[in-house]
Amino acid sequence: MIKMDKKRISAVVLAGGNSTRMGQNKALLELGSKTIIERVVEILKTTFEEIIIVTNTPKVYSMLKDVRFVPDCFESREKKSIIGLYTGIFEAENNYAFVVACDMPFLNTDLINYMIDNIGDEDILVPYINGYYQPLHAIYNKNCLRSIRTLIDSKNYKIIDLFNYFDNLKVRKINDEILDRLNITDSCFLNMNTYQEYINIKKTCPSDK
Repeated sequence: MIKMDKKRISAVVLAGGNSTRMGQNKALLELGSKTIIERVVEILKTTFEEIIIVTNTPKVYSMLKDVRFVPDCFESREKKSIIGLYTGIFEAENNYAFVVACDMPFLNTDLINYMIDNIGDEDILVPYINGYYQPLHAIYNKNCLRSIRTLIDSKNYKIIDLFNYFDNLKVRKINDEILDRLNITDSCFLNMNTYQEYINIKKTCPSDK
């Protein structure tokens, strides 16, 4: 298997959600001395040259440097992750995009680099941990765009259906054994949807980082 050149894969951060359960923009909540999205971007910069932030409100992320802001391709009252997914992959300069959510402060570079090094001819490389897909910690090829558009047009906004119902897409899973081999815990997939979840995570984060 030929290893993927890291320069030929983009990073996409989805920052267009409503944060309804949180009650405020969770990307701008602070952990230590940085906002969550700053932590995410800082981690991604160690690996990727192109980082795309999918958001319709780029001004609130003016603290982020050396990133490219793009708005959602589709207008929708409901801010669905799958629309941001389509937008990020479509806008990426490279054929492959590593897509994450804006509220994942504990991304692990060892796992990210493992995924990049092990993408072959698959259209999707996605972690499948403890019986659950991690669609917002996955690598997608532009070949996925037509299938994603099919889901959006049919008002099916479940990204995981992309992995199960399209025979034309080649999907490969990263399983629990890989994480064990790399000595990585599933905390790298941790995100937060409620303020209490944020408080719990904040307690584990050193204040000087």
